[in-house]
Amino acid sequence: MSRGMRVLAVGMAASALVVGAAASPAAAKTRGFSDTRGDATSALDITKVKVANKKHAVVVRLSVPGLKNSQLGLVSVTVKPRHRPMFAVTRARFDGRWHRASLVRRDVGAVVRCRGDQVVFGRRSITVRIPHRCLGGSNTAVRVRAEVVEREDELTRGPAPASAAVLGGSDTFPDARHGLSAWVRRG
Repeated sequence: MSRGMRVLAVGMAASALVVGAAASPAAAKTRGFSDTRGDATSALDITKVKVANKKHAVVVRLSVPGLKNSQLGLVSVTVKPRHRPMFAVTRARFDGRWHRASLVRRDVGAVVRCRGDQVVFGRRSITVRIPHRCLGGSNTAVRVRAEVVEREDELTRGPAPASAAVLGGSDTFPDARHGLSAWVRRG
């Protein structure tokens, strides 16, 4: 291959990388939020929430650095698309085992059947994915609220240390004074 052809090939490859890198951020709008550290027991303490309003789905990632899946009883994420009703995806543990995620349209209390909604547990995070088609075909910005709740048997097993009584058996983002996060535009 001649020197000119190599320079042209390298230039084209570099252009492709620049174009690909420039296109990536436009694929989804992502917004990160911080939550008060230490406002719940470490196994439930949400410290960060990352909302990605992607082309086909809303993805909410809850960072819980001290996550202990064995202490979780429920995970719920509410999504409010602009000019649409609120939807909540919840995954709960009953009789010692996790059940399928359930998506509910909050204004009418109806379960929405939708493929692709999921709740995934990582080592230090919980990720919830809800396709836009499940949210009434939402093509707009969204606001979110997240909650994690301790297992019932953890709450009723007897006297707890004073610090645990102060911290409580759940954590929410945003805190109780604020209903939903700021808007996250769609990518």
